[in-house]
Amino acid sequence: MKTLIVLGTTRDGRNTVKPAKAVLEEFEEQGHETTFFDLKEKEIPMLGNRTYVDDEDPVPEDIEEFADEVEEADLIVLVAPEYNHSVPGALKNTLDYLFPEYNGKAFSYVTVSAGGFGGIRALDHLQDITLGLGGHPGPNLPISNVSTNFEDEQPTEEYQEKIKNFVGKTENFVEKIN
Repeated sequence: MKTLIVLGTTRDGRNTVKPAKAVLEEFEEQGHETTFFDLKEKEIPMLGNRTYVDDEDPVPEDIEEFADEVEEADLIVLVAPEYNHSVPGALKNTLDYLFPEYNGKAFSYVTVSAGGFGGIRALDHLQDITLGLGGHPGPNLPISNVSTNFEDEQPTEEYQEKIKNFVGKTENFVEKIN
């Protein structure tokens, strides 16, 4: 299974990178081909031209790369913290550049919070967004208290088990919809 993991935050000092890398490693351990698309490492301006409009100028190079990765992926895993009861603007902006590329794609979600709710409001918004894009919303993994559950870059034993279960559920979901 080709898996695209999108790290949807660009803040300095972000804790979301820890669970994103742990999920990436688990997908790889289970034998899946993975690509890690980190928005912080990309130059993605505010939405201008889109990939699916013929009479607009070409999109930025990093969006072309993103579009290619989305088209090749069997699964797109969105990893995002909750900002002000929603998703980071950088992630929503990036998602908006594409449209037909998402049609029928499987999505799963890892949401993160510093507190005890695991980014569930961001999760609700991500599911709505990807459903509106023609994707298939799938399994999710809300991660609460990220700084204590991912000390020294590694998940606690409890979260390592949750990540393993999340990957298993996601594999089953992708098999069912394909």
